[in-house]
Amino acid sequence: MVTVKTSFTLLALTALVIASSVQAAEFDPNYLISDAEITNYNSMDTNDIQRFLDKREGTLKNYVTVDNDGQTVTAAETFYKTALNALINPKYLLVLVQKEMSLLDDVSPQSSQYDFATGYGCPDGGSCSSRWQGFFKQVNSAALQTRDYVDNYHQYYYQPGVTRIIDDTPVTPKNPATAGLYSYTPHIDCGGNCGGNKLFWNLWNKYFGKKWPDGSLLQAENSATRYYIENGAKREIASKAVFLSRFDAKKIITVTEDDLNYYDDGPPIQYLNFSLLRNPAQEIYMIIDDIKRKIESADLLKQIGLTEDEIIGVSDEELALYKTGPNITKYTIYPTGKLLQNKKNGEIYYILAGKKKLVLNKEIMNANFYGTPVEKVEPADLDMYSPGNPMTLPDGELIKINSSNTVYAVANGYKLPIFNAKIFLAMNYKWTNIITVSQETLAIHQLGQTITGDW
Repeated sequence: MVTVKTSFTLLALTALVIASSVQAAEFDPNYLISDAEITNYNSMDTNDIQRFLDKREGTLKNYVTVDNDGQTVTAAETFYKTALNALINPKYLLVLVQKEMSLLDDVSPQSSQYDFATGYGCPDGGSCSSRWQGFFKQVNSAALQTRDYVDNYHQYYYQPGVTRIIDDTPVTPKNPATAGLYSYTPHIDCGGNCGGNKLFWNLWNKYFGKKWPDGSLLQAENSATRYYIENGAKREIASKAVFLSRFDAKKIITVTEDDLNYYDDGPPIQYLNFSLLRNPAQEIYMIIDDIKRKIESADLLKQIGLTEDEIIGVSDEELALYKTGPNITKYTIYPTGKLLQNKKNGEIYYILAGKKKLVLNKEIMNANFYGTPVEKVEPADLDMYSPGNPMTLPDGELIKINSSNTVYAVANGYKLPIFNAKIFLAMNYKWTNIITVSQETLAIHQLGQTITGDW
């Protein structure tokens, strides 16, 4: 993707006003968690879960039980196995045992808290059924039941788009995951008297609210090394030239070494976008957004407008760090990307790898392609490309709209609300980097997980 410095007009003159009035990310009973989050069964492996439990005060870190086959398993193995079996997020199960039985932080739990860890088979106003007794059975049953609530929501009372009265409040779930949580626990907070779904929302954001999300630029105090956060890992930016070609120095966030150590190491960012790399077997690849695409013949270089002088020799190990994309052939048009405009309706598309992505408006155009020429074409010329997702703002942008003071960070096409002004400042974000966008631009970004800083 062509990456250009953002040219929005920053609200520097009103930064103090924004700083004093940034709203906390608001609890919305109609939207508790995204479908993608609750079904992300690969979010943690057994080691990740054990590290998470080790940081908590509760006893689950040392807890051992037996699975359905009579095999001895740890609590971490229980969460992992049941999540994988049901294709449900293990993070959800971790939050659930805290919501139901406080098992993440209770230092001296009763045996009944383990036996009915997820509250499965424990109806309101009734006793828990011995049929579902046992830690592994509880976690496994909750995982399977939640997955069924999400997949087959039309079979249950709480459904997306259907308004129900919950704790004297009209609630209209916006998605299957939210409806499923109300099927599991049909309460918001019982007027403040129970651990309903408001407690779930608070716990989810407490434990799994992102630190600095994907798209963030981090630099440790007293260090010249800069990192780009991607896929939850930190990637060292290898040189100043690479940094200047892809990033905006104004968006660097100063952090501590401990903050950086929170992230696993990802592959370094060593080459400019659209770099040409040649392996020992003399195969030539183009790097496009960290995906390597093989160029099928040397003759294609001239057709693309590139020369052999631009090729960098690398090892197979270096190439292995990049994901593999489709080959660049003589039939590949615009391998380095192109902006095309429909002559008839004026719509602009970004063309790359055979897909066309709508550029919705000038805000998104300027943020991604400021100063890039646009070629006008006939509608039929655009029909040859398959549609892709619309272009969104670049990762790392801080945005808001005029009618609200809630500030969002953009990551992977999602808008992530920052929990409150205290978190904003604690994470060393800059008020002057906030840009005000239209409702149309905000709406094209799906709502993602709240940023709580993990403090």
